[in-house]
Order: sequence, then C-alpha cells, then structure tokens
Amino acid sequence: MSTTLAGPLVGATRVRPDGWLATPLTTDPSQAEAQARSLVHRHHPVAPGPVRCLTTRYRTATFTLGAPPRRLLKRHGDEAAYLGEVLAYQLLEGERVLPELHSASDISRTLMVDFLHEPAAIEHEDGFEELIAAVAAIHTASARWPQHVTETMSPWRLATTSDAPAPAWVRDPVAWRELLRLTADAHGDDHVPLGHLDLKADHCRRRSDGRFALIDAETLRPDLTGLPDLITLAYLGQVEGRALRPRWVRQAYRRHNNDLGAQWSDDGLVRALTAFATATGLTSLHGVAQ
Repeated sequence: MSTTLAGPLVGATRVRPDGWLATPLTTDPSQAEAQARSLVHRHHPVAPGPVRCLTTRYRTATFTLGAPPRRLLKRHGDEAAYLGEVLAYQLLEGERVLPELHSASDISRTLMVDFLHEPAAIEHEDGFEELIAAVAAIHTASARWPQHVTETMSPWRLATTSDAPAPAWVRDPVAWRELLRLTADAHGDDHVPLGHLDLKADHCRRRSDGRFALIDAETLRPDLTGLPDLITLAYLGQVEGRALRPRWVRQAYRRHNNDLGAQWSDDGLVRALTAFATATGLTSLHGVAQ
C-alpha cells in the first residue's frame, strides 16, 4: 500500500521516499498549461477549449477544458497510477459512481472526464450515507461485471488469491488469510476485492443529474478488500466537525453491501476489521469494530 503518513490508515501504510518518481511533472502552472494544450491537441482532439490549469503537482496535474468548464483533463507522471485510474473507470463503468470518462491516452498518460464542480456535502447522515452507498457499490461491483470483464479479472478472484502467499507488506499472514476467508464468506469465492479509495470530503461531488460521485480513483486496487475504505469512512465520520458514530457507519455499510448481494453478518464484519488491523499493523480502527 502507499499513501500519506497522516490519516486514517497509519500503521497499515508505507510511504514512498522523496524522489521516487523518475520523471516528475512540472509544478509551474504556466509551463504545465502549455504542455497540456499540446497533449490535448495530439491525444484528445475533440476536447473543448480553452485549457486552464487547476492543480499542478509532481505526480499529477489537472486542467479544466471549456469556458465554463465542461471537462477535466488529468495528467499522470506515474504510469502505474495512470493505469490504475483507467482500470477503475473500466471496472466501475456500470456503477455511475465516477465522472464519465470521455477519452484516455496511454502515450501521454492523460484522461478526459466530466468536470464535476458541485460538492456533495457529507456533514450529516443523509449525505454521508450517499457516500457509504457509493463505496458499497464499488466494493460489490464484481458481482455485476459483464462476462468479458469477469474473465479478465479472474486472476484476482478470492478463489485464486486466498491460498497465495500474503503480500510482502503484510505483517501477519495468518490474519491476512483470515481476512480473505471472511470476505469470501460474505461475497463468495468469485469476488474480486476492490478497495483502497482515496476517500475525503473534497472528492465527494454531484454529477449533472444530481447523483453522488467520487473523483480521483487512481488508488483503487483489486487485492485489498473493502476494509480500508470502511475504516476510512469511520474516520471521516468523526473529523472536520462531524460526529457520526462509528457503529452507525459500520451498520450502514453492512446494510448497503448486503442490499447489493453481499452477506456480511455484523460479527463477521467486526472480525474482518480486526483481522485487517492485525495483518497490516494498523494503529487504530477509529471505533468501527466496537
């Protein structure tokens, strides 16, 4: 796993050292915007103009397209992050929980998606439950994949991975296998355990039809289960002025997952959360297993 040190998953993360990216992007907005115009012209010829720099970092840069903005161009410096985000759009195409993907370029490592500017407030139960429902849709998506996607993703089925050696970053392989067993009990052996979303308030948006959506899907992985996201949800429910009880978050998560075909018991979900913490060295479950 890889994420920032501060946050809900401290202890279960390993942080990349400074300078790990061989070809970082420019952090100068004017230079980044000029480069984006050239990339749009070559790789996204139907994109609306003008191009305006929104954010520029050494790993990623984002640009609005159109006036007023209609599309968002995202550029990746890291090929793995780009491929991960493209994979997320492909795997979640039928769930309508991400902005619509219009085009992608492997050559330039860029994607063009709908620009979602309207925030989705999650300060209260109704809005937060929309977030939980979107996360549950992602976690159960493999049950609704068309046959060609199911076949492509078959190497990540729990039936295939449960008996494989634990990943190198796992501290307790026995607890990891218990986590996978409990997940298979709830979702079935054919389940592909999507998880590790970059969940934060700023990534919760509204689509033009009013539906809730998440932006920034580059961290999604098909091998971590949904438990890190449930832990993050419990954390989010208690920070930035919110006061949502972790038990309420867990029960809402279980209800939405089970409505979509899972069969989590409350006891099984608590044991799975505990197994994840033991397996990864997570320092806190933020009350979600109590």
